[in-house]
Amino acid sequence: MKSSAFASFSLALALLLLGLAPGVGAQTKAQNSPKITADVPFDFLVGQTIFPAGNYTLKPMQNRVFSLQAAHGKELVKFATEPIRAWAPSGSRLVFGEEDGHYRLREVWMNSATGVGFPGPGANQLTSAGESRVDVPATCTNCD
Repeated sequence: MKSSAFASFSLALALLLLGLAPGVGAQTKAQNSPKITADVPFDFLVGQTIFPAGNYTLKPMQNRVFSLQAAHGKELVKFATEPIRAWAPSGSRLVFGEEDGHYRLREVWMNSATGVGFPGPGANQLTSAGESRVDVPATCTNCD
């Protein structure tokens, strides 16, 4: 009787562990994925979406697509990027273009040499003589 109960318990435990194994692998992969965090001190635009000042996390997804999410909010946007060359390497950061008090996310730098910008005419450059560049320091975890 004891051996039957033990066998049933062992089988249930093995099935439970097998069921958790894929989740554990996915969790480990997610923990090793690059993640950029920054505290942006002003409201800003990404495409047509306005984000309030606050702490944000950016994650590369696939095919140069990034997700941007507020640390304590519902704001979330996914956007396509294209690689860019280092303009003035200074580590992980977000680069905004500012004109007339409005800020727009222009570049995302994972480290001094790896950056992405928004595709389209003039997107990687500050678009007008009246627009200035504002760098916000960021922390990049798992960014080799």
